[in-house]
Amino acid sequence: MALPLLPIILAVTALGSGIVQGISSAKNTKNEAKALQQQAQDQINERARQAKKLMSQQKTSFLKSGVYFDSGSPLAVINETYDTMNQDINAITNDSNTKINNLMRQGKTAFFGSLIESVANAGMAYFMGGGDSKLLSSAGQKISNSQIGTSFQNWYNGLRGWNKGGFGQLPTNNGYTNSNVNKIV
Repeated sequence: MALPLLPIILAVTALGSGIVQGISSAKNTKNEAKALQQQAQDQINERARQAKKLMSQQKTSFLKSGVYFDSGSPLAVINETYDTMNQDINAITNDSNTKINNLMRQGKTAFFGSLIESVANAGMAYFMGGGDSKLLSSAGQKISNSQIGTSFQNWYNGLRGWNKGGFGQLPTNNGYTNSNVNKIV
């Protein structure tokens, strides 16, 4: 039995086009996420710089007026400034993590949507080109019953969180450095 070449070529072309589109979408999403992360890091650095400057001004002001930092109001004012800075930095970090997680979720959805659409387009191109439906269904069964099909299914289930203990788990490393914060005091 000879394989019809035109339907196979059309199917492979449609599949390849969808995969390229999905990969492009995933790369764009990663680049946007990196830009958001860098923007958040810049905001954190700026907020830490502002707090350091304010605390220096407060120390200078108290020292000029003859007040010492052993305890009491001057120390409480500087500690409050430091605590406010930490709260602001945590708010920036949480907001950025939420935006990045939403963006990555949208990117994954676009990638898998493009992948599914490309498979559908490949099947349609195969049939429109005069391909035999029996050949396509037997190939699909062989792939899904193979090690590749099982590996893909396990990988996809792992992405959805079915075997990871739940949805919405955030990574513990948020990618931000608080090096400027640690240099303040």
